[in-house]
Amino acid sequence: MAIESPPRFTRGSAEQRGATAPRWSGDDAVPRGLAVASAVMLRLLIVVGGLALFAMAAQRLLLVVLPFLIALLISTLLSPLARRLERSGLRPAAAAAAAVIVAVLVFAGLWALIIPAAVSQGDELAARVQEGLGEVADAFAPLGVDSRDLDRAVDQAVGAARHEALPAAMLAAQWAGAIVLIVVLTFFLVKDGRRIWCWLVDLFHSDRHPALYELGDRAWAALSTYVRGVFLVATIDAVFIGAGLLIVGVPMALPLIVLTFIAAFFPIIGATVAGVAAVLVALVSNGLLAACVILAVILLVQQLEGNVFYPIVVGRRLRLHPVAILLALTAGGVLAGVAGAFLAVPALSVGSAVLDYARERREANEHAAVLSP
Repeated sequence: MAIESPPRFTRGSAEQRGATAPRWSGDDAVPRGLAVASAVMLRLLIVVGGLALFAMAAQRLLLVVLPFLIALLISTLLSPLARRLERSGLRPAAAAAAAVIVAVLVFAGLWALIIPAAVSQGDELAARVQEGLGEVADAFAPLGVDSRDLDRAVDQAVGAARHEALPAAMLAAQWAGAIVLIVVLTFFLVKDGRRIWCWLVDLFHSDRHPALYELGDRAWAALSTYVRGVFLVATIDAVFIGAGLLIVGVPMALPLIVLTFIAAFFPIIGATVAGVAAVLVALVSNGLLAACVILAVILLVQQLEGNVFYPIVVGRRLRLHPVAILLALTAGGVLAGVAGAFLAVPALSVGSAVLDYARERREANEHAAVLSP
């Protein structure tokens, strides 16, 4: 006599027979909403815990992870130039080397012309900003704003920055090596980036290859779009706001221009900080009228950036809500300081592209399921 095998509960068989999945007898004692909420929270905790562990590991290996990520961002800028040189007849290695050499020369030239002068005036810039904050606090004194409390807060922030400067100085030699590592990694990512990705994809089953290739292309496109857009917007901000500072005659225009350019890589927060610093320096050095003119120039440039430049350069390929950007900047700053805040929005751009792809696949599968007989 044959022994019948126990029934197998699969999605297809359950749907065909109209049956439901077996339930544990204790499930009836738990409301369905609570069961669903607990399942969602459990999975959310697992995801958040995994991200936290990954962030902690990345922070421990910051001098390795950060150069690689910076090289990855730079390669998005240099890859089009390298591909163009390849089409003109250069071999891939020569094209990648030429693109990297151009980037190194541009960076070295900017460092030699702008950065030393900006660094030498950094202390004066901080003093002017603090003085401007004091004048603003005095103007709002009738509303209960005490300039002494503001000065005390600024002094605490400056003291904390100086305290952090000691380990930064001790790591200067390591970062010199990190710069060399960035250059080398950028060369290989520009030259063999596609081959490296193909090797990683080959580690998975062949059934997953089409989805992984599509996912990689979308993530790379999102990252490239963001980096190129932010770089162009930062250049435009520095040029137009710097021109306004020079025309009005605001002192220390050079460090303010450098600050404006760097701040553009920290969306929303960076532009606000750089704009406030420029207005305060103009208020202290040139008076209220000059400060109002600089404020008007900054607001005009920000409006052109948000409504003209950024939509043209980035378009609608990256739909990042300001709330998501602020949360990403805060989380990145808490986990990894300035480096985390710098890398937070590029990571958010890639994550948004990945989620969009997952949503499109789910909708396509649901549509196919509806159309199937």
